[in-house]
Amino acid sequence: MAKLKAGIVGAGIAGASCAGTLAAAGWEVDVFDKAHGAGGRLSTRRFEQGWATLGTPFISAKREPFRSQLRDWVRQGWLAAVRGDVWQGRATLSWAQAQMQNHYRPIIEPSQLVRQLLGEARLHTDSRVVALRPRTLVLEDGRSLDDYDCVICSVPVPQAIPMLDALPLLRERLIDVRYRPIWSFLMRWEGGPTADVIKFDDHLLNLAVRQPTGGDGLWAVHSSHEFAETYLEASEMEASNRAASALMGLLGLPWPVEIEASHLWRHARPVASIGGFWVGDRENRVALIGDGIAGVGVERAWESGTRLAQAIMQSKEELAL
Repeated sequence: MAKLKAGIVGAGIAGASCAGTLAAAGWEVDVFDKAHGAGGRLSTRRFEQGWATLGTPFISAKREPFRSQLRDWVRQGWLAAVRGDVWQGRATLSWAQAQMQNHYRPIIEPSQLVRQLLGEARLHTDSRVVALRPRTLVLEDGRSLDDYDCVICSVPVPQAIPMLDALPLLRERLIDVRYRPIWSFLMRWEGGPTADVIKFDDHLLNLAVRQPTGGDGLWAVHSSHEFAETYLEASEMEASNRAASALMGLLGLPWPVEIEASHLWRHARPVASIGGFWVGDRENRVALIGDGIAGVGVERAWESGTRLAQAIMQSKEELAL
C-alpha cells in the first residue's frame, strides 16, 4: 500500500509539529519554506562567537501536553528555566526585580528545536509556495505538486490569503484575522543593570534579553507594538537608530549602542484569531494552522499543528480537515 502524503507550507513550530507527527505515523511529508532554514519566529542568527535570536525570546507552557514537550527538552539539555536576574523599570525611575514563571530559554539554537520537531519529514528550504489548490502546491518556479493526500499551510494569515485564490470559501474565513508588529534588534553595549532580562516600563521598548553566546554585552531588544506600528515602513537604519536612542535613555547609558542586526516581524502577534486549532476545507483536502488560527504564542502554534495531525491520523475513512 502506498504511503499517504502531505505537503506543508511553512517550517515554523506549527508546521514542524504537524509534519513530525504525521511523519512518525508513516506519512511521507514535504515541508516547504521560503527561508534558508527552519524556525520561523524561532530562527537563529549565527556569529563567529556563537548564535543569537531576534525571534521569540522565551517559550512557556500553560497546559499539557506542551508542558511535557518542554520538560523533555529540559531533560535533553536544550532548554532551561528562566531563573536569572530579571529587572523591570527604567534608569530615570527605579529598577525592581521581577519574576517570569514557567518561562524557558533555549540553551541550543532555537531553530534546532524546530528541526527536532520535523523528525523524518523532508524540509525544502528556499522554496516559496505561491498557491494552494485542492491537494496541490504550486511553487514560485512554476512546478505544480499535485500528488498530496492533503496540503497544510502554516504561514501567517496575511501571507496565506494570496495563495488561496482557488479556494475562495477558505480564504473568506480568514479576512478578519489581524496581527500587530514588533521590531527586534541585536545590540551590544556596556553598562546598565546587571540583569539577564530587562522588562521596560515604556511605550517604545518592551524587553531586552542577554544572549548566551555571541560575545560580551550582546542583547536582543524587542520593541513595543506601538513603536513598530509607528516605524512600520521605516528603513532598518531609522528604526534601529530610534530604538538605540530610546534604549540609551531607558538604561542611562553614557556610551553609544552598537547595532548588529534588526528585523521587523510584521505578523508578530495575532490580535483577532479564528479560534479552534485549524481551519479546513475537507472536500479539497486543504487546512490552515498556526497562531493566526489558534491564538497567541508558541504553545498555541504547537498545539495547532499537533492537533491537526492527530485528527488526520485518527480519521479512518477521510481526512478530518
